[in-house]
Formats: sequence, structure tokens, C-alpha cells
Amino acid sequence: MDPPRRRDVNKSPTYKTWMKLHICDITASLVSLSPSFASESTFFFNGHPVRWVTLVGTVTSIDEQEKKILFSIDDGSGQCINAVARRDSMTGKDMPRLHSTVKAKGELELYHDAWQLKLMSLEPDVSFETQVEFWNEANENHARLAKTDARKRSKHTV
Repeated sequence: MDPPRRRDVNKSPTYKTWMKLHICDITASLVSLSPSFASESTFFFNGHPVRWVTLVGTVTSIDEQEKKILFSIDDGSGQCINAVARRDSMTGKDMPRLHSTVKAKGELELYHDAWQLKLMSLEPDVSFETQVEFWNEANENHARLAKTDARKRSKHTV
């Protein structure tokens, strides 16, 4: 299948919005990654381009380095994703704790042939109600995007 055209990707409603998705949807997209978009932090879920994602999950590891902080997020979907933040952007109240539930927003980037989340914002200690609301919205996004393969609908719109 041919990769989508740049102008079609830019018009897509999924490209310029925060998409709430499962981590397994993101990691599975590596199989269908278009090489022309690999350097642009864009993956395709059923033909829909996605650049910015919101995730909710449990912090399973934290690695503090000199200039950055890496932590792993597990959302219970069977996959984990690493998140990376600049050390100077994380204050004491924003710093995630091990085994706490967080809401992370960021841009995806490929690092050693795996997706990682380049963190833009982090909400630590999210409530159970927030988690349930997130999962419901993520499930709706998953079902909606799985039903409609954008490239099959029309070759001119994504």
C-alpha cells in the first residue's frame, strides 16, 4: 500500500489532536510504519495518522540521568512504553513516583526501533474516576478508528 500524501495527512482530524489510545495500539503500528513518516513522530492506526497521544498507566520504573528522566508506563494492555522528559522540566510535584498512576501527554518518537513518548505534560496520581473516563474514551477511539480504514475510504482524504 502506498504511503499517504503529505497534504492528506495534514488534513486528517486525528493528526492535529490528542488521541487517547492503548499502548498496544501504538506498539503494533511499528509493523505498518511508513518510512517517509518515521522521522516525523507519526504512526498510522488503520490508516489514520497520529502524532500526539495521551496515555494513562502505572509507572513501573524510573531512571534518573544527568539531563533526562526516563520512566516506563504500563497501561494494562499488554505493552509498556518508555517516556522521556528533560530533567529541568520536571519539578518535585510533577515527578512521578514508582507504582503511581499517571496521565501522560506527548509526542511519539522512534528510539532504537521502539516507540517512546517525548513527554509534554504529566499529571501524577490520577484518580480512579479519571482512569475509567480515559479508558472509555480510548476504547471509543479504538473502535472508531478500527472500523474505518482511512486509506480505503478515499484516496484523497485521510
